[in-house]
Amino acid sequence: MNFRWSAAASERSAERSAANMQRILQKRRVRKLRVVWASLALMALSLAACSALFTAWTWRQTRDLSQSFQILQDRLEQVNTQRKAIVQLILEKRELLLERVKRDGGSVKGKTGNGRKAASHFEITKLSSQQVGEGGVIKGWEERTLNMTKAVRYNREEGTFTVQRAGVYFLYCQVLFNEQQSQYVKLDVVTKGPRPQKLQCMEGYGTTPSAGPHSFHFVKPCQVSGLLRLERGTELQAKTGPSFSLHPVANHVFSIFKVN
Repeated sequence: MNFRWSAAASERSAERSAANMQRILQKRRVRKLRVVWASLALMALSLAACSALFTAWTWRQTRDLSQSFQILQDRLEQVNTQRKAIVQLILEKRELLLERVKRDGGSVKGKTGNGRKAASHFEITKLSSQQVGEGGVIKGWEERTLNMTKAVRYNREEGTFTVQRAGVYFLYCQVLFNEQQSQYVKLDVVTKGPRPQKLQCMEGYGTTPSAGPHSFHFVKPCQVSGLLRLERGTELQAKTGPSFSLHPVANHVFSIFKVN
C-alpha cells in the first residue's frame, strides 16, 4: 500500500517537473522571439532612416548640380554676349568710317597716316592649341577675319601681338580658367618695353565644387578692357599664373581696335 502511494507521488512529482520544464522552455522561446522581433524592428527602422537620409542627400546633390549647370550656362552666355558686342562695335566703327569717307568725297585708300582705322580679333577654342607658356604667357590664339586693316600682327611662338600703327586703342580680353587648386585666377595684358602698360584682372573663387567632381564646376572667368595709347611696334602679351590652365570647353577672346 505504501509502495503504491509512493509510486503515485513520484509520478505526480515527475509530471509537475515536466510541466515546469515545459513552461521554462516556452518562456525562453518567447524571449528569443521577442529579441528577434525587436532586432528586426530596429533593423527596419535603421533602413528607413538610411533611405530617408539617402533620398535627402540625392535631392540636394541633384539640386546643387542643376544650379551649377545653370551658373555655367549663364557664364557662357555672358561670354558669348560680350564677344558679340565687341565684334558688333568693331563693325559699327567700320560703318561709321565708310560713311565719313563717302561724306568727305574720299576713299578708304586715300586715308593715310595714323588716322586709318584698324582692328583685330583672336580666339582660342577647344580646337586650338591651348597652352600657358613660360612666364605665364597665354598662347594658341587664332585670328578671325574682319575684312578690315589689321591692328596687330600675332607671333605664335612668342605669344606676342605687335601693333602696326600708332594711336589710341580699345582692348578687350577674356579668358576662362580651369583651376581647381587656387582660390583666385588672374589675367594681365601687358606691353613690353621701358615703360610698360598693364590691364589687370584678379578674381577670387572657392576651390570646392557644390556637387561632385565635375569639370564645369571649376569654370573661372577673368577679363580686362580699357584704352591704351600704343606706338607702332609695341608688343603686347596676355599673361596669367604659370601654373594656371585654360578651360578646354570655352572660347577665349582677345580683341583690339584703333579708335584714334
